[in-house]
Amino acid sequence: MKPSTRSRRGALCALAFAGLAAIGAPAAAQDAWPSKPIRLIVTFPPGGLLDVVSRMLAPKLSETLGQQVVVENRPGANGNIGGEIAAKSAPDGYTLLATSADMVAVNPYLYKMSFDPAKDLEPITQLVKLSMMIVAAPDYPANDAKSLVAHLKARPGQSYGTPGNGSAPHLIGESFRMETGVQINHVPYKGLAAALGDLMGGQIDLVFDAGVSLPNVRAGKLKLLAVASKSRLPEFPDVGTLGEAGIGGFDSDTTFVMMAPAGTPKAIVDRVNAEVVKQLRSDEFTAKLKAMNLAAVANTPAETRANLQADHVRLGKVIREAGIKLQ
Repeated sequence: MKPSTRSRRGALCALAFAGLAAIGAPAAAQDAWPSKPIRLIVTFPPGGLLDVVSRMLAPKLSETLGQQVVVENRPGANGNIGGEIAAKSAPDGYTLLATSADMVAVNPYLYKMSFDPAKDLEPITQLVKLSMMIVAAPDYPANDAKSLVAHLKARPGQSYGTPGNGSAPHLIGESFRMETGVQINHVPYKGLAAALGDLMGGQIDLVFDAGVSLPNVRAGKLKLLAVASKSRLPEFPDVGTLGEAGIGGFDSDTTFVMMAPAGTPKAIVDRVNAEVVKQLRSDEFTAKLKAMNLAAVANTPAETRANLQADHVRLGKVIREAGIKLQ
């Protein structure tokens, strides 16, 4: 017996509703994000500046997103270990990455990487920028950038410490060497704390730093000679920049960035960007960041991508000309 017209119409309607439901399922799932905890992979150890900023953000994001944001420290290889974990995670919005811009801009020149950070990670925002500085012992003969260059030219062969080969302070140090023509020797350490310890102990002459030295500068245990960034530090307005001393090539600051696995839905990337930017620009965060020698960047995903690409080109030139290689 043939089905009735009413039955055929009912079946067609059922199929139509099923099709609409199937089409709407991904959108509904995306609209429901987040429905479980989110992990924030941090590519440096606990206690460092990136970790502190990430742990400041995590509880605020937990409140605004309605799900716990859990910080997971995965340090090593200048960010590559944590970066690889994030790059190979599902692009569903439940894995975020906090790392340094160097992982994207510098590491491809120096490491054999199992992922391409420019292609396998999606920029969300540049979190904060760090002002680089040059510090010395209190009795060091120079007191500013010009006298520092003069002293180094008169006494070639002095040493400067950094947290390691290929680190942002190392690139700043090599840029300084090439721009001024001084003869200084790089001494890599496993972290700035070790370098600063040897500086205060008299084993090295200078340290190129990203702010870790500030407590010792405030306590008078170290002397801030110059700022190797675009602008002076608000806390030390009398300390000039290298650019002001006529030393070129120091018009950019290093930054920390937040990223996600490539393919993460744009709606999720934009939502995270909006929430992070709101926190970074708040009065509470502004005050806390200033105390750590940090300033919010809080830009768009597109701006972040463009800046990382520009850093990759600029720093690649420094690496090639200075002959920097991992040892």
